[in-house]
Amino acid sequence: MKFPQLNFSMPTVNKKMFMIIAAILVIAVALWAAISYHSKPAVDPDLLLQQSLSKTMASQNYRFHIECKLGNKQEPISDVTGERAGSDQIHIVGKLINSPVEFIQYKDNTYMKDPFAGKWLTLQGNQLAQAESFVIEFNPLANFNFKDVPRLEYLGSEELDGRETEVLELVPNIDMPFLENQFNVFKYKLWIDSSDQRIYKATINASHSANANSLMEINIKLWDYDQEINIQPPV
Repeated sequence: MKFPQLNFSMPTVNKKMFMIIAAILVIAVALWAAISYHSKPAVDPDLLLQQSLSKTMASQNYRFHIECKLGNKQEPISDVTGERAGSDQIHIVGKLINSPVEFIQYKDNTYMKDPFAGKWLTLQGNQLAQAESFVIEFNPLANFNFKDVPRLEYLGSEELDGRETEVLELVPNIDMPFLENQFNVFKYKLWIDSSDQRIYKATINASHSANANSLMEINIKLWDYDQEINIQPPV
């Protein structure tokens, strides 16, 4: 007994049909990406700033790098790297007013290294670390003491050193008498970690409305928040 032969044949898709299907797929993927992007929750800049300041200022241990320039000079007048452990242990090394420096603040004593002899000098008390003229280098978080923030704008997200950050631009009224006496306009740009909502980078541009030559630029990087940092007085 012979069975009838069945002839299966695949439909032929011509080149024009293939291009139409491909175009539809591309449009579908683009629409999905656009919907996914716009469905992300909107960032409230006021809430983000409030939370980032609270979490950053509450940090006891951290490491930092600060560069400060005055006027239109490209060479910084201060360029220091430092670390803090609590409120009374600080170590900074770098340049201040174009001179090499290294300081250690350990509880009630300040140690300053002689850049020429290499010996450590001991200063009783912590007046140096508490001095307003050194607040930028010894206490970088003091740069985020604001009375209020009249202007605030969210600039979007940005990758910073492999870290996803949210970027804010603001013009605050600061609470730092030493700087307030020399400048009256402060423009900040903050990079805030998207996950832990702490500040990891900041640029500050200060100027005075009555003096076009009164300019200052500060660049700050912060990292190793709440990590174990061991600072000891020199032997």
